[in-house]
Amino acid sequence: MAAASPVTAASVASLPLNVRIRRHRGTVLAAGYEHVVELSETAVFVWRHIDGVRTVAELGRLLAAEYAIDEEAATQDVCELFTQLVAHGVLDMARPA
Repeated sequence: MAAASPVTAASVASLPLNVRIRRHRGTVLAAGYEHVVELSETAVFVWRHIDGVRTVAELGRLLAAEYAIDEEAATQDVCELFTQLVAHGVLDMARPA
């Protein structure tokens, strides 16, 4: 199996059809076929804005505006979040053209 491409500011995420989001005992969980991942408040905010069109940079901008944080740091946080979610099989990244 080939190594996954790194998540960059230009990457675009999409939600796999097999992944479900559930609130359970005060936490939010993203569950795929093999893994369940607990999402933080900021991860839930980003998740809700994934539309298969917005880039990581655009999601970082939204996150920075919502939480009044540095845009570059927010974009880097989204890259790291998406890298983890892809590794756990609960998020897909569009392949570069």
